Amino acid sequence: MSEVLELKDHLIKTCEEFLPRKGIRFSFIKEKAENTLNSGDPINLLVGLSKGMEGNFVVGMSKKAALYVICGMTNQEEVFSIDNIARNSLCDFVAAICGQTLAKVPTKKLISLSSPTLVTGERICLMISKTPARKCFFRMNDTNFTIAYNIEGEL
Repeated sequence: MSEVLELKDHLIKTCEEFLPRKGIRFSFIKEKAENTLNSGDPINLLVGLSKGMEGNFVVGMSKKAALYVICGMTNQEEVFSIDNIARNSLCDFVAAICGQTLAKVPTKKLISLSSPTLVTGERICLMISKTPARKCFFRMNDTNFTIAYNIEGEL
C-alpha cells in the first residue's frame, strides 16, 4: 500500500489563490497526522477520489464558517440559513478546493473526483476510514475549518 501523499503545500497554495477571490480571509495554522480520516464538525463535506489516485478529502467547518463560505460563493453580504442554494455553494467551494489542489500534484494520471457529499449535525463524529490521514487546520475570519485527507497513489 502507498503512503499518504503530502498535499499541505498544494492545499495552502490553492487556498491562497481561491479564497481571497471569494472575499474570504484565512490563515493556515498547522497540519498534523491523524490515525483516521475523520471530522467532528457540524458541517462536513466529503469528496472521494478514484482512478489515478484513491482516497478522500473531508472538509469540516462550523456553521459560522459555512455561512462565510456561502456569502463568498454567492456574492451576498449576509446569509442566515443553509438552504438548497447554500448547500450547492458549499459543494462548489469544496469541489473547487479539491480539484485545484489535485491539479497542482505533478502527475499525468486522470483523477476522478466524486461530487461532494454534505453531512451535517450537532455532536457528529464522521469517520471515513481507519487509515492514516493528514489534517490541515485553517483560521477563517473569527472561526476555523479543517481539510483532512488520505490520498494514496503513485505520481
